[in-house]
Amino acid sequence: MDMTRDNLSVLDLLDLFKNGMLRANPEYQRGIVWTPSQRKKLIDSVMRGYPLPLIYLHHIKKSVAGMQREDLEIIDGQQRINALHQFAEGGYRLFHPVEDEEEARFPEFLKSQPCPWGGKDFHGLSNDLKARFLDSKLSVAYMTSPTDNEVRDLFVRLQAGLPLNAQETRDAWPGQLTDFVLRIGGKPQIPRYPGHPFFQRVMGMKPSTDRGKTRQLAAQIAMLFFGRREKGPEFFSDINSPAIDDFYYTHIAFDASCPDASRFEAILDKLDALLGTGRHPKIRAHDAIHLVLLLDTLWDEYTRSWEATLPSALDQFASSLVKAKASKDSTLPDEFWLRYGQWT
Repeated sequence: MDMTRDNLSVLDLLDLFKNGMLRANPEYQRGIVWTPSQRKKLIDSVMRGYPLPLIYLHHIKKSVAGMQREDLEIIDGQQRINALHQFAEGGYRLFHPVEDEEEARFPEFLKSQPCPWGGKDFHGLSNDLKARFLDSKLSVAYMTSPTDNEVRDLFVRLQAGLPLNAQETRDAWPGQLTDFVLRIGGKPQIPRYPGHPFFQRVMGMKPSTDRGKTRQLAAQIAMLFFGRREKGPEFFSDINSPAIDDFYYTHIAFDASCPDASRFEAILDKLDALLGTGRHPKIRAHDAIHLVLLLDTLWDEYTRSWEATLPSALDQFASSLVKAKASKDSTLPDEFWLRYGQWT
């Protein structure tokens, strides 16, 4: 298989598309699966001059009835090309960073920048902005091969990479909250993000290989902790994926050096000091959440006598839970099990 690279303008790419010289092979390509939000953000990236990923095209040359024909078959980039085409045809309006804030979720620094294309479709753009869009350059790789099997194999390999999961996507968000969660949850491949030992030493988590699972738990605990610090001890929030996204978005201006952030780290330090030595029951995710919130409650209002008894109290609780759980299917479940179920 041979490859040549080039930069094509959006206009040239769309001309090829509209004239039937650029198409997807329906035998192995998906249909249009991008959401409206994905399409709008792609065009916004083009307008801001952000580089887009490489588009792979199969360059096909063949002789038909004594005439030479050339076509381009999309190997990777179908969703992007469709989004560009639909916008150029006036198919949708772009996000306005401020007016569409709830759906668009642009970082705060972008809201303060000029966005003359915001809220407009292609026909509503000024001539200068239309030219900016159509003249934008896209990196293209032309693949030639004597057999379609090589092209299909390339397609499979290009799709085989794992897409970013929700937490890996959050790791790219701007702002100090992202940095704080990375530092607490850990991304050990990067020296400045070793992760707090509570998650690794006490819970046995492995942030270097778990694709953001530890960082997501750190974010969930932080959501509940900071939410209660901001709104009072009776406050609880959802900690599902959309809720975490909302938390990141609403805390773009988070100050990682604020007193509450220092308190959060101090509580993790204390839990690590109390539970990081000796043998204790496995600390699960919801146990970790409850322990952090419990210590936050005890931190100011009680004498520190609880520190000496917390490890044994946790051991006793876990032992009682194991015994009580054995009765869960009986006609008279253990009272401890019933209360545990109500609490959790």
